[in-house]
Amino acid sequence: MKKWIKGLALFLCVSMICGCSPDKTVRTDGYRYLVGVSLTNVLEPWLNNLVQVLSEKAEQEKRANFIFRDAAGSTEKQVQDVNALMEYGIDLLIVTPDTGAALNEIIEKVSGSIPVIAVGTEPETDAYTTVIQADDERIGQMAGEYIVENLYEEGEKVVVIQGMKESPISDKRRKGFEKAVAGSLPEEDIFYYYGDWLRDSAELRMKDYLVVNGKADIVFAFNDEMAYGAYLACQQLRVKEKTGFIGVDGFDGEAAGRNLVEGGILKATIQSPDFGALTYETAMRILEGEEPEKNITIVPEIIS
Repeated sequence: MKKWIKGLALFLCVSMICGCSPDKTVRTDGYRYLVGVSLTNVLEPWLNNLVQVLSEKAEQEKRANFIFRDAAGSTEKQVQDVNALMEYGIDLLIVTPDTGAALNEIIEKVSGSIPVIAVGTEPETDAYTTVIQADDERIGQMAGEYIVENLYEEGEKVVVIQGMKESPISDKRRKGFEKAVAGSLPEEDIFYYYGDWLRDSAELRMKDYLVVNGKADIVFAFNDEMAYGAYLACQQLRVKEKTGFIGVDGFDGEAAGRNLVEGGILKATIQSPDFGALTYETAMRILEGEEPEKNITIVPEIIS
């Protein structure tokens, strides 16, 4: 929890730069480059981690200064944020699209002037310099395989808590999961909900399920925050049956995935190695004149 709070504090601190007018300089203390970062929603743990890593790298190396903008889940605001970042004269844009096509027009506009790194989701346009994403279908498949091989017994009920509707990341994870469990888990034993990537939302959806069904044998949530929310729902409703929880992310921190596995709350989490460090290194390579791969895919690993 302390690490998460530190990351949020860094985000809020750096975001205050955005309050000044565009004609004011933000290249201070010898920074060579200015990078804009447009986020879908910093409350998502992996985006909070991205902010934390980029902020720490900026402080340590003094090569690039970062301006962060949080769209709080609004595509319209994210487009406005990108336009605002461009007014600062940024040298490179890092953007985390929420859906594949939503930011096509603004990405195409920006890429005509500066390099663009898309992180998390591949835009439905080729007008970007590089995309860094996890193998989300493989993440879902690994979780499904783990459930089939280690947890599931005939007749048990499985609750799957997805991200947001129309999220490409969420859709790929569901596709991989369904592929892995096909033929092993009957469709009528699987219950799908949307948790919007948030702990509180997942907790509410899990309570909805429990009120009707009484118990869940296995819960697979598409991030660790939602897995923990589902666990809290079971605790609050005093579900006595043992439930196996699986998440995704595997960050360090008091209520983060790796620690939840070590504490016995999660059976497993699927970790994608650090987006933040790879994004920073890729940005620096581009700014120094190197040409990166068009598509960079991070290979997940399971922690149990």
